[in-house]
Amino acid sequence: MNSMNSIAATVVIPTFDHGPLIGLAVDSALRQTVPVEVFIIGDGVPEDQKPFLYKLAAREPRVRFFDHPKSPGRGEQYRHAALAHAQGEIVCYLCDRDLWLPDHVAQLLHLLQGADFAHSLPLHVLEKQVVFFSVDLIQPPFRDELLRVGNRIPLSCAGHTLSFYRRLPQGWTATPPGQPTDWHMFRKFLGHPKCRCASGTLPTAITFPSPPRKDWAPEIRLKELQAWQARITNPAERQVLVIHLLQMAIKTRDYELATFLAAHTPNSAQR
Repeated sequence: MNSMNSIAATVVIPTFDHGPLIGLAVDSALRQTVPVEVFIIGDGVPEDQKPFLYKLAAREPRVRFFDHPKSPGRGEQYRHAALAHAQGEIVCYLCDRDLWLPDHVAQLLHLLQGADFAHSLPLHVLEKQVVFFSVDLIQPPFRDELLRVGNRIPLSCAGHTLSFYRRLPQGWTATPPGQPTDWHMFRKFLGHPKCRCASGTLPTAITFPSPPRKDWAPEIRLKELQAWQARITNPAERQVLVIHLLQMAIKTRDYELATFLAAHTPNSAQR
């Protein structure tokens, strides 16, 4: 366990072209209740956006900006190279258009004391609803589902120990065509026979997927994140938000978990 003065987590924020949204993402990372370092991994960041990132790193010693030309994929090799410099006990990921509650890293740090890969409560904020993804990696059917079928864990919800990452045969590598980048990486953990996994039940990462917002103007996306940031940074509003999210999650989680496990448990129909 790290001491209070050491770095608890290395926060990896991949970025290409989300403009000012990344400033809010970085701010939520720097507001964590445990010490972190923030690695902004540029993958072909437009020239007009680079000064903002360089200034951000210059005024905040906990932030480093790794500037790279656009890769053929999603800059996976850049993430791997940056982790060679990581000092955190764990590694957490944050998309450049998502936000964390202040205790997100602390929750993952707690989960990873007994695991190698973990995640917070998976969710997506859509325009008019919040969607939750039922996952319990302690249950073999869920782990098998993530290995074979598809991903249920947004990148901003996930974390792992740095030590286990360095034990993997491969870290971040180019993603095969047609596969999501985060799922390609997560499967390397889930498929390792010695990887211990843990699933968190607290909503500490708020994710805003881009595909449903592809027609939104940048200022509209920024306004959306600013409204959520105001709720997250105000302790009273944050408590109300967490309770509200948990209430919504509970309404769907128990039913979805039971349905999923029933469908994936041998002879469940005869019970």
